[in-house]
Amino acid sequence: MTNFFLHAKRRPNLLNHDTGAFYQIRHYGKEDVSVMSAVIKALTVIAETNRSAIKNDVWVFSSYIVEGLQKEEWLKMDEEFLNQLLKNLAKACEKKGASMLIE
Repeated sequence: MTNFFLHAKRRPNLLNHDTGAFYQIRHYGKEDVSVMSAVIKALTVIAETNRSAIKNDVWVFSSYIVEGLQKEEWLKMDEEFLNQLLKNLAKACEKKGASMLIE
């Protein structure tokens, strides 16, 4: 019985490569600006509502997301939109002066 409660209290690591939901979403939604914007917005909310260690994990994971985004051919307005979201994410992760932009 104790093991059940211990496992029930554990939070899933959404950023984990083996079990993380964001990896699958990024893989299958990487060409869709609405999907990728939703991922970036969700990561921003996670960073805004968590402690420093989680903010850092989100920032590291975001570099993986941006690496995939940079391989896509985005229309100019989509690129600008995603870059603004990435700037918001940098602010939420408390990364002043740092940014990951799509070029």
